Amino acid sequence: MEALKETKLSYIIEAAITIVIGLVLVVWTGDSIRLVARILAALLILVGGIAVARYFLKKTRTITSSAEFVIGIIIAAVGLWIFLNPDTFTDFIPKLFGIFILISGLGNLGQMISLVRYKSRAWWVSLIIALVTVGLGAFLLFNPTGAKEIAVTMIGIFLMVDGGTNLVNSLIVGKAAKRVEQEKNAIDVEAVVVEEKK
Repeated sequence: MEALKETKLSYIIEAAITIVIGLVLVVWTGDSIRLVARILAALLILVGGIAVARYFLKKTRTITSSAEFVIGIIIAAVGLWIFLNPDTFTDFIPKLFGIFILISGLGNLGQMISLVRYKSRAWWVSLIIALVTVGLGAFLLFNPTGAKEIAVTMIGIFLMVDGGTNLVNSLIVGKAAKRVEQEKNAIDVEAVVVEEKK
C-alpha cells in the first residue's frame, strides 16, 4: 500500500508539472518559443565548444581532429546566431514545412487532374484535399509567426489536458485503493471477532 501511495504522489507531481508547462506555453507562447530556441542554441554552443576544446587538449593533431575543430566552430557559430536571432530561426522551421506541404498539395492537384481524365466521380474529394493541403502549406510559408504560435498553443492545450486526465486518474485509483484497504481491514476485524467467539 505504501508503494501505491508513493506511485500516486509521483503521478500527481508529474501531472501538476505537465499542467504548469502547458499553461506556460499557452499564456506566454512567444516567450516559450524564444526560450526553447535559446536552450537549443546554448546546447549547440556547448557541443561546439567541447569539440574546439578537445582539439586544443590533444597532444597529437590529425586530419580527423582538425575536421572536428572546424565542425565545432561551425556548430558553435550556428548556436550563437540562433541565440542572438531566436525569432528568425523559429520562423524558418514553419517555412520549411510549408514548402514541403505546398509541394505535396501541388502533387494532389496533379492526381485530381488524372482522376478527371479517368472520369472518376471521386475527383472532387482529391480537389478538396489538394486545396486544403495547398492552403495549409501557403499559411505556413507566408505566415510563419502565426503558424508557430498556433502550434505551440495547441501543444500547451494538449499538455494541460494530458496532465488533467492523469491527475484525475491518479486520484480515482488512489480512492479505489483506499476503499479496497478499508474493506480488507473490515474483513480482518470480522475474522478476529469470529475467532474470539469460538
